[in-house]
Amino acid sequence: MKLVVIPVYNEIETLARVLEKIRQYHAGDILAIDDGSTDGSYEALLDFDRVKVVRRDKNLGYGQSIIDGLRYAVEKGYEQVITIDCDEQHEPCMIPKMFANLGDSDVLSGSRYLNETKEDDTAPPDRCAINRRITKIINGMTGYGLTDSFCGFKLYRVSALTKLALNEPGYAMPLQFWVQAKYFGLTVKEIAVPRIYKNLNRSFGSELDDPVSRFEYYKRIIERELKRWSMPLSSELIRTT
Repeated sequence: MKLVVIPVYNEIETLARVLEKIRQYHAGDILAIDDGSTDGSYEALLDFDRVKVVRRDKNLGYGQSIIDGLRYAVEKGYEQVITIDCDEQHEPCMIPKMFANLGDSDVLSGSRYLNETKEDDTAPPDRCAINRRITKIINGMTGYGLTDSFCGFKLYRVSALTKLALNEPGYAMPLQFWVQAKYFGLTVKEIAVPRIYKNLNRSFGSELDDPVSRFEYYKRIIERELKRWSMPLSSELIRTT
C-alpha cells in the first residue's frame, strides 16, 4: 500500500489545485495533516474524496506535521509513503516516477540541485546559501553525498521508519531525520525534481526570517541530535561553530 502525505497550514489559495493534481497522478490513499489552519483550509479538505484528514486545533509546526504523517503510515501498515508540500513548489506529476525509482533504498529524496535546468527558478540567495552550508555539514557526518538536505518531497520505505525517534516540530526536522538515518543505517539516494519558487516572501517565523538565526537554529538541532545518539561532530560542523 502506498500513501501520500501533505502538511497543510493556511494553504487555501493552492490547496484545491495541489490536491486535484495529486489525485490525478496517485490512485492510492492521501492523508492531509491540517496544522491548525485558520483560513478555511481544514473545511475545504473535507470536501475532497479519497483524502483522509488529521486536524490539530493549534499550529505545532511543519516538522510535526511530517512526523505525524510518517507515524500514521507506520501505524496503518503502509509500505511506502511520499511527503509533498501544499504550496505548489513540488510537482505531483513526479509521484509515479518516485514510486517507481525507490529500488532497494530506504529513502528517495527529491533534490532541486541534482540536475539543474534552465527551467528551474532561481532560489532566494539566503535559502540557497544556507542549504549548501547545511548540506555540506550533513554530508560530512553521513557520507550520503546529498545535494539538497531540505527538500520536503521524499519517498520513504515505511519499514525503515519504525527505528526512528523523530520529535523536532520545526523546520529543522529534516536535519534530525538525516542524523537518525545515518545512525540507524538507512540507505538513501536522490532524485532530481524541479526547483520551483512561487512565494519568495514565505515567512519562517519572526526569529527564523533572519538568515543568521535560521542557520544557527539548524546547527543547534544537528548538534543536539548528534549528542543524543553519541555520534561525533563532523569537521564541517566544528568549522562553523
